[in-house]
Amino acid sequence: MAIKYDIYASPIPSGSARDPHYHARVVGSDTVDMQELIHRIHRRCTLTKGDLKAAFMELSEEIVNCLCAGDTIHIDEIGYFSLSLSTPSDLSPKNNRHPGIGIKSVNFRPDILLKKKLEDRAEFECATHKSHSAPLDIYEIDALLNDYFYEHPTLTRVQFERLCGFTTSTAQRHLRRLVQEGRIQNIHTSQHPLYEPVKGFYGKE
Repeated sequence: MAIKYDIYASPIPSGSARDPHYHARVVGSDTVDMQELIHRIHRRCTLTKGDLKAAFMELSEEIVNCLCAGDTIHIDEIGYFSLSLSTPSDLSPKNNRHPGIGIKSVNFRPDILLKKKLEDRAEFECATHKSHSAPLDIYEIDALLNDYFYEHPTLTRVQFERLCGFTTSTAQRHLRRLVQEGRIQNIHTSQHPLYEPVKGFYGKE
């Protein structure tokens, strides 16, 4: 199975004259939980699911013990785990006690063998379903709606998504804005909205 990715524009610092840069991100990924891991491992070995679950639980407990001792943990062919600390703004080396220090996060650095396995096995595929919205401003949206309503009397959210290349959340946000601005109105129910132009907008007289 290939790793699906999409292309995103990298932020450009304010006042910068450089050309846009782009980067790839993994999209459409699922979360594989412990039960699924246990199920997959169980199919490839003689250990019972109960043994595997117990091993995972003990591993988690021992990772906590080692990190609480300030140690770095290395698991062969997986990687290194270490602590990152949070510090208060008034931290000073003049004091011997620093009650504001806490746990910020757990750092992970992949083992070189893990990275090599990924590089050897990974295949990539550009996602056909876009997980982010097209970068349209309100004037471009209006132009698209003008053309759309010239041939169609009503508009659904799904049609608006396809028209503008928006995700569902972005489409909903713009539809709410257009309703609030009095450009379109919902002529159906709130659960199944159907929009038409308000008189004076998008060619409606």
